[in-house]
Amino acid sequence: MYRVPRQEGTRLFKYVAAVDIGFSPWDEGSTSARELWRRLTSERLTRSNPKATVNAKMPTNLPTPFAHVKFVDGSEVELKDCSTMNVEEIISEINMAAAKIDNQWMVQGKELDDE
Repeated sequence: MYRVPRQEGTRLFKYVAAVDIGFSPWDEGSTSARELWRRLTSERLTRSNPKATVNAKMPTNLPTPFAHVKFVDGSEVELKDCSTMNVEEIISEINMAAAKIDNQWMVQGKELDDE
């Protein structure tokens, strides 16, 4: 699992353009997706990246919870079944993808504000 300090996680969230989260609110397997939605809509992250959209879809008949993340460079992370993951594992996947973009842009001399 890829862990980053809280401040770094907030900085990496700036690379997120949009997040779609789907879960059934009554399903026990949706706990991590529900917690992901709560965390990504926190005041701290909303202030760090007000352009990012976080959408939650909560149909009661959804077979498995999912998360689909789009980044500012056009790349995406799709987690089709979050029922077997805890929220830290989901956030780890998002942070790894964002850190990869951050590293690539640093090598290219590109800044996030250039976009």
